[in-house]
Amino acid sequence: MRYPVLALLLFSMFLYGCTPAAVEAEYVLSDGDSAWASWIENDHLAVLLLPQTVVDGYAAFAQLDPAMAAVNLVGLASSSATRIKGGELAAFGGLAVTLAVSAKGVEEAQVDAQLCLEALTDGAPYLRKTLLADTLASITGQTDPFGVLETVKQATVFDMRTSLALSQNTDWEHMKAYLRRYVEEIRRFQRKE
Repeated sequence: MRYPVLALLLFSMFLYGCTPAAVEAEYVLSDGDSAWASWIENDHLAVLLLPQTVVDGYAAFAQLDPAMAAVNLVGLASSSATRIKGGELAAFGGLAVTLAVSAKGVEEAQVDAQLCLEALTDGAPYLRKTLLADTLASITGQTDPFGVLETVKQATVFDMRTSLALSQNTDWEHMKAYLRRYVEEIRRFQRKE
């Protein structure tokens, strides 16, 4: 369970393209149980995890494709929307954990998303010359996927997968308003950091 969240955070960080004028989010849908949005504000990467069932339910209600449904629920403009396989993401997360264990000299149980970020940031100049950089460049379409690491100072995961549930009487407008308020609170937190 921990590897997919770490992988999700790190993959989002590599996928994200910074825009100085306005905050835009990267939306990622998976074939697993989660969808997420990630954005950077004030050198702080935020990753919002949502249940894929909520995104799919809202898509059916609003008659939108799932990517547009995620954008509509979260309320941040989209710089891109990607669909990935959960297994590939978990494999990348395992690699990031192994790097953090090696670079920071800690046990695997002590590794969290922040420690992975620090290990990747510290190693970015060296990792740019590895096959990992080439692999990430081909996945993300960025020429320098480790360049984002130089701008991110903090990363936080906000996991809503167990907080949001569907029922037969789901009030979609209320849920959308709730998620947008939640995102605005995250952004306020990012601006204060």
